[in-house]
Amino acid sequence: MSECVRCRETFDCGMVDTGAPSPCWCTTLPPLPAGILGRDAANCYCPDCLRALLAGAHGDTGIA
Repeated sequence: MSECVRCRETFDCGMVDTGAPSPCWCTTLPPLPAGILGRDAANCYCPDCLRALLAGAHGDTGIA
């Protein structure tokens, strides 16, 4: 299990969790602009936080 650096929620990350059966869910989303990552660049966000950050980066109300 991984822990979100933004909200501390735990979630499965196929990039860092050993034994993950498939690539990480985040690989299906657009990349987050580097300027938003800041000091958290080496860590993971949960699905809800990553979608919210992506929505804000792109000026959307949400990403499906």
